[in-house]
Amino acid sequence: MRTLDPQLIYPSARFFLTFIRERRLASTFFQHTFDALPALADARRACPDSATRAAVCDVLSCYNRELGASPAALQAIDALRDPAALCVVGGQQAGFLGGPLFVACKIASIVCTAHHLRERLGVPVVPIFWLATEDHDFDEINRVQWTDPAGQLQTIAFDWPDRGRSIERLPITSEVRRAYDDARRRLSFADPTLADVFAPASGDTYARWHARIWSRLFADSGLILVEPRVLRALSAPLFDRARTDAPRIHPLLADGAARLEADGYAPPLDPQRSGTLFVIDDSGARHRLDDAATDDDQPRVDMLSPDAALRPVLADALLPTVAQVLGPSELAYHAMLRPLYEHWSIPQPVPVPRHGGTVISADDAVLLSRLGVPPEALLGDRDVPRDALSARASEDLRATFRASESALEAALAPLREDLAALDPGLDARWRQTLDQCRHHLSRLEDRAVRADLARQGISAKRFLALRSLLWPNERPQERVVSAVSVIARHGVEWIGTLVACGEPDRFIHRLIVLEDPHEQG
Repeated sequence: MRTLDPQLIYPSARFFLTFIRERRLASTFFQHTFDALPALADARRACPDSATRAAVCDVLSCYNRELGASPAALQAIDALRDPAALCVVGGQQAGFLGGPLFVACKIASIVCTAHHLRERLGVPVVPIFWLATEDHDFDEINRVQWTDPAGQLQTIAFDWPDRGRSIERLPITSEVRRAYDDARRRLSFADPTLADVFAPASGDTYARWHARIWSRLFADSGLILVEPRVLRALSAPLFDRARTDAPRIHPLLADGAARLEADGYAPPLDPQRSGTLFVIDDSGARHRLDDAATDDDQPRVDMLSPDAALRPVLADALLPTVAQVLGPSELAYHAMLRPLYEHWSIPQPVPVPRHGGTVISADDAVLLSRLGVPPEALLGDRDVPRDALSARASEDLRATFRASESALEAALAPLREDLAALDPGLDARWRQTLDQCRHHLSRLEDRAVRADLARQGISAKRFLALRSLLWPNERPQERVVSAVSVIARHGVEWIGTLVACGEPDRFIHRLIVLEDPHEQG
């Protein structure tokens, strides 16, 4: 298994990069580390209390049965009823047809971590994926994207007249259905039966449809799905506490921010704006709760929603979470939350950076090998692909073009002095003419190199498209390319590979090399 340097994938995520390389950050910014798992497990078993645990499991069972959950998922919920049982939690927004590739990597990390901790602790540990359907960031979830064979990023998106509302209120509109039908047609599933995995069921909302997709894809792993809306009734005491403690929450978050700043990291959350509740009104719009509301003007509990800072703390008060699987950005803002966990006497779970992945076909891997270009090279300088192609062309051809370039300047040189004597301004025109000639010669060389490589059985066009495949729009592939496009082309076996590989306390970003059924024919 080949891995890629995370510095190449997330060069600006300083806290994340330091965290995965220096274990000191875990003990500095979080309550617990992997070295203290047994003690954390004991503390987590007592939180939540037995009555809350039973009520949560009842809700999880009902919700997952509505999704048509697998026997493995229902067995995991039953296992969670055991007072000794724990869980591993990670969450994400509800991206169209499952969202970007990194979401599949995150869920695989949740499942992998649960398996690992089950063996390590000798108690039931189940995986839970938290769907952040309360969010109202519509532009984050309304598209599916993939890279075509020419390296061009393709996008199918839908609109919603009520954009700005909580995603949990989004129905499967005719616009959503149009986008789904278009995606199913254009993605051209190599195995047509896999397309049904992404089909909505009768009566689905957008959020439930999204949950159903992951429930199907991870059916054998015991993955439990949950939306925050189904737990709101059980969250009333926690919401009350958040309101009562509102004057203390901002200073506690400011303390967490100060700790980050003292170590040279910019706090990802504004402590004066974070740590508050939202109200989802009857129209679905989400507003910050007015802390000055009177007792006569209390919103219903089913209208309340925590922000990014409160969400994990409230979730961990309801679930016996022993580990949280976090992306690069999440890891940094969770580092601000330790004072809040301590204030509320909720044991903070161990932070686990989610594993990552970049997908490439087996044929493309062979092409890179023939050209002597490591995949990492395509994540950097834009000129690397062209330079690599030129280097693979015949030495005689390259030498001829170098000689021609020198001869070109020599041929034009006698004109320069005569033109300058006629009109000093013509010297600039002479230089411009030389540059244009060099440009056209360079284009001719590109065509000649491609023809030379074609005779060697190497597709220059495909190679030049590889950079866009690995680094679309100058961003990591896993954050742009949708998981459904990888499944459509390569099937689902790679998901099982993600779950089986690696240990949670050793971060890896895999280069996932997959066979291409389309090309196997």
